[in-house]
Amino acid sequence: MIGQRKAQISFLDSAFNRRKKRSRSDDLLKKIDQFVDWKKLEVICQPMYKPSRRGRPTIPIQFSLKCLILQYLYNLSDPALEDALIDRFSFQRFLGISFDRDIPDFSTIWRFRERLSKAGLLDRVFDSVVEQLERHNAILRRGSLIDATLVPAARRPPKEESPAEGSSSSGSGSAQKDRDASSVKQWKKFCFGYKGHISVDQGSGIIRKQSFTSACVHDSQETTGLICGDEQALFADKAYANDELKRTCRKERVFYGILDKGRRNRPLSQKQKKANKRKSRIRNAVERPFAWFKRMLGYRMVRYVNLRRNALQFTFLCIVHNLRRGVCLSTKT
Repeated sequence: MIGQRKAQISFLDSAFNRRKKRSRSDDLLKKIDQFVDWKKLEVICQPMYKPSRRGRPTIPIQFSLKCLILQYLYNLSDPALEDALIDRFSFQRFLGISFDRDIPDFSTIWRFRERLSKAGLLDRVFDSVVEQLERHNAILRRGSLIDATLVPAARRPPKEESPAEGSSSSGSGSAQKDRDASSVKQWKKFCFGYKGHISVDQGSGIIRKQSFTSACVHDSQETTGLICGDEQALFADKAYANDELKRTCRKERVFYGILDKGRRNRPLSQKQKKANKRKSRIRNAVERPFAWFKRMLGYRMVRYVNLRRNALQFTFLCIVHNLRRGVCLSTKT
């Protein structure tokens, strides 16, 4: 049974709401709460639960989604999120928790996160947030900036083991090995982990497309899924250079802003180098979401072990980024 949200306000709630001065996080969460249509996100997540009236009602879906927003916005672990919900009034107001109600255990949020990642609804939740940003006229469609970033895994690379050792290693030892991560060489260094791909709207900074893969997947393999189809220009670094894509962009009258790549016995001319510098001034805006993820949200290493769980974290980081950008752009207008 899916639990429903209770909007009753207690006497203590009305007393604390008389305060005129609020924190900056409280103001931000209030704007996010008013900006998002939570009912549409709730409808998307309802197929995760079986239609039944038996058993104890679950935590409301809106409550669980907001908990994930808080967790990744403030870089909190599951136990730290539970403690923050108990201590911080701004979090309680954002979730609609009255003072006479108990805070759910952190394992409840963990179970919702597992259910959401297994249901395969992450892309629908992300696309719904982007559609709401479009209704607020936050997306410009001037161009798409495509790039990817490497994120180290939470575990070390597994050692090569013989078939006999592989069959004998079972239980917690093998369960802690990240089999979905892979190694890739970048700047003469090897990185064992994953790779996050995004497509940013030029001018607004909104992430319109995103994907999460193992580190061994080349950047160019995700190009097709990151192109929105309604942009007027396409910018990316040399890793995305493709002659067929260049011809397609010219045919559809889309400016091809991907940097030219030098090849064997065909170095770049001075004209191509100057053009690459002009394109890089526009393309480098795609690095800002990655910098915000790593510096402000502590996303210097993935938090979980497998691809499915880490994809959920990356998706919600993109959602959090879009919500902050949407709130910022709406206040400017």
